[in-house]
Amino acid sequence: MEPKQSQFNRILLVILVVLYVVTIAAFITAELTAAGAVEWWKVLLNILILSIPLVLLYGGIYVLVVAWREHASLGQVSPPLARVIHWAPRLAAILIIFFVSLFSLDVFEMEATPLELLGGFIMHSLPAIVMLVLLIFAWKRPAVGFVAFLIAAALFAILFVRSIYSLPNLLLFVFPILLVAFLFYADWKWLAPPPPDQADTAAV
Repeated sequence: MEPKQSQFNRILLVILVVLYVVTIAAFITAELTAAGAVEWWKVLLNILILSIPLVLLYGGIYVLVVAWREHASLGQVSPPLARVIHWAPRLAAILIIFFVSLFSLDVFEMEATPLELLGGFIMHSLPAIVMLVLLIFAWKRPAVGFVAFLIAAALFAILFVRSIYSLPNLLLFVFPILLVAFLFYADWKWLAPPPPDQADTAAV
């Protein structure tokens, strides 16, 4: 059983890495087609920025699928994977909040007074601020994190995916936030509390 699981995990990892490379290539190709010649450092910077939600997306899928298979076959998740599941939604939420906050910096490219720039920056930062507040409340309450980020993903889909031209926002915003919600769900439902005798021993 163990060799089969390891083989499946390797195949899944290869597929997700290929999907990541293909997705990055598609985004960069679209950018070069629209903008023409772009300096190499800007291309590299865009790859690094786009990698934040995409690594979160494909990495989250890998963790969830591996954990689901292990939980379905054994009835529980191994301690090493349990630690990954516990920290994954929190770290993933921090990454997607950071990614969303980067778009607030576009405000400073506009010609406006300092006060107008500050107001625009705060308005553009509201999604990141709201998700940060949600993360603070959900840090020790994975059930809250599941519901909160599920709602956040739905709101992002409603607000930022309004036409076929905004479909890339699904990959960059909606799906990664949805993965954060499901990672919180895994932390909530799949990580069983320690047996009573172990809990008593730890307390002593």
